[in-house]
Amino acid sequence: MQVVVALSLLNGVTAALAPVTPAQSVSGQAYGALVQSAGGTQQSALAVLPAVTPTEGAMVDGDADGLNLPGTITTEALTGTTSGSIGNAAAAQSVATVFNVNLLNGLITASSLTAAVSSTSNGAQATSNGLGSTLADLVVNGVQVTFGDATVAPNTRITLPGVGYVVLNEQLPTGDGVHASGLTVNLIHVYRQSLTGGGCTLLGCLPGVVTTTGEIIVGSAASNAAM
Repeated sequence: MQVVVALSLLNGVTAALAPVTPAQSVSGQAYGALVQSAGGTQQSALAVLPAVTPTEGAMVDGDADGLNLPGTITTEALTGTTSGSIGNAAAAQSVATVFNVNLLNGLITASSLTAAVSSTSNGAQATSNGLGSTLADLVVNGVQVTFGDATVAPNTRITLPGVGYVVLNEQLPTGDGVHASGLTVNLIHVYRQSLTGGGCTLLGCLPGVVTTTGEIIVGSAASNAAM
């Protein structure tokens, strides 16, 4: 099974007990959608930032007309873009957009979404943010979450009975906030779960074990900067 791992920040290596100073670096990744199950992983509209030198920046994009996995996900156009540069400061930005999202036969729908992140570091302060990340006309399990294009509070979790749960505007930060900072935003992240074991006898009841059997991510953007 293919394993998708968010790009990590590479720190400089120094001798034991000496202060550690991160190398100047930027990294980024964006994709429209990812579906992971026992059968494998499928990813659409992937863009990964290559190595960036201090003398020139880089930008990469990816796109797809749509994604159709019946019963799991259907979308129209998906795009992913990431860019970065190193000068007086290190900076990286990533954006993913997806249109007309339908997950799990209508359990989650959205007319469009945009995941946006940026990271900067000047060697004395490093910051990241997910400003510009929005979900339009989002409906989860029959409940209207956003009207029009709107933001959702970071790491909003909603239970999906019989399926698992979804995290909206999932934000995963990294870095020390001084030399390095990074952020991954997954606008819709479904965790599919199943319950195994457990049950009751005359002696009492034992809880079952909940395991994650698959994941669906729609609209993912990540950026990292270090100096």
